[in-house]
Amino acid sequence: MEMTNAQRLILSNQYKMMTMLDPANAERYRRLQTIIERGYGLQMRELDREFGELKEETCRTIIDIMEMYHGVACFLV
Repeated sequence: MEMTNAQRLILSNQYKMMTMLDPANAERYRRLQTIIERGYGLQMRELDREFGELKEETCRTIIDIMEMYHGVACFLV
């Protein structure tokens, strides 16, 4: 994951805020903040894994199901 210094600073600050907002996961956020601040390239790849991606076909199937549900709900009202 390539990031500019400004992006790293922003992300580091977000992890710092999450540490305060979510004390139950504070240790995890501190670790991620350290990785970002120090620019540990290998560990920064971990961040990529947290961002999943659905295939377009899966997204379309989900949208179709939601539209069908909406249609049924409107019909019942």
